[in-house]
Amino acid sequence: MTPLHLSRALLPLSALALLAATAGAAPQSFGVDFASDYAFTDLGTPPMVPGPLGGVIVDPADSDRLLIGGSANNSAGAIYSVGVTRDVTGRITGFDGTSNLYATAPNIDGGLVFGPGGVMIATGFSNNTLLQYLPGSTMPDRVDDLSALGISSSVGTCQFVPMGFAGSGRFLVASYSSSDWYEVTLTPDGNGTFDLSASPSLVNTGGGPEGIVFIEGGNPGFADDSALISEYGANAVRAYDLDSAGNPDPATRRDFLTGLSGAEGATIDPITGDFIFSTFGGGNRVLVVEGFDGPSVFCDGKMNSRGCTPTITWTGSPTLSGPDDFVIDGADFTNGEFGVLVHSTMPDALPFGGGTLCVGGATYEVPAMRTGGTPGAPGTDCSGRFQTSLTQAWMAMNGYTAGTTVFLQYIARDTGFGGADAVALSDGLRFTVAM
Repeated sequence: MTPLHLSRALLPLSALALLAATAGAAPQSFGVDFASDYAFTDLGTPPMVPGPLGGVIVDPADSDRLLIGGSANNSAGAIYSVGVTRDVTGRITGFDGTSNLYATAPNIDGGLVFGPGGVMIATGFSNNTLLQYLPGSTMPDRVDDLSALGISSSVGTCQFVPMGFAGSGRFLVASYSSSDWYEVTLTPDGNGTFDLSASPSLVNTGGGPEGIVFIEGGNPGFADDSALISEYGANAVRAYDLDSAGNPDPATRRDFLTGLSGAEGATIDPITGDFIFSTFGGGNRVLVVEGFDGPSVFCDGKMNSRGCTPTITWTGSPTLSGPDDFVIDGADFTNGEFGVLVHSTMPDALPFGGGTLCVGGATYEVPAMRTGGTPGAPGTDCSGRFQTSLTQAWMAMNGYTAGTTVFLQYIARDTGFGGADAVALSDGLRFTVAM
């Protein structure tokens, strides 16, 4: 690990040039809109992962491991599980020296995500493919030729639009070769994987996209909801405002981090909200960018008995001063059921009630609330909702001081299921308390 700087105060505009990753490479520099608020740590090359590197994501089953593509763009491509170390704030500080083969992934490129039902999805270059894996599979269970769908050869990356953003839930695929973006519809094929259909090109960002993450508006330098795109061809990560449909607007392009060699896969750390990306060549490194302070959704909700998956969203900001306006909402619960908000300083991923308990060592808010919605018999539709104000007094009462990272989830009854599965679970929400 090579920490490039420890404090944002150490990165004035007059001293943006950071340590070059390789001899003769251009120095890495944050764009002028971001230089005073963001810092990054170069973790170096993940142990025992053959280069060049491809996509990267935090393992949803173990937040102390990254899944990283190795031997990218080659027939011997594969996904590796690599251990990481975290400091007391949860931030990734280095690799722990362990690595093992997770799954074969011929021609893996920059896209590596998890979709509905825990299906892992990866992109393949230069054969323009999309690989799908059932949970636990060590080789692709389905491989689709994206050229047949009208997607320009060859694909670079893919990403789901997170909850809370315009167009949430959409699956976006971007061609490296043409920089065109497409929406791909996933339809269950009866085998646990998905049939695919694609829209015409939605937008062209240029730069050769290889990694995509979404950033909530209100983070430093991001007035509006935005995307950060690893652009291999531009040797940069660039920021784009999202349009009303949730697509990146090329007219708003700004440099976020330049001077990179082979910007590749990208993901958001669900524990800290940090931006993690890999490089294809350029030392085959993994970098972690800190400075993002907006809440973020992590962990998956459970589909309820009426076919809806409850969600958790927010408005306002979790601060100890200024406007006292931080409100948590839960939607798409079955109507007329009892439920609670659970919270903790620890995330988890425990099997619970047929879904996942996202919060470890949880405190249950009392008294319980009702979801409301359609009057009459409970559990007849998905009109149930929750709303909880997390006031500054609430944070003080629970000992949540500035810098504390908090994890939340709504849990409710679901009378449409029987026995231990009669539980509704939203996805999880992570936020860090600010002054």
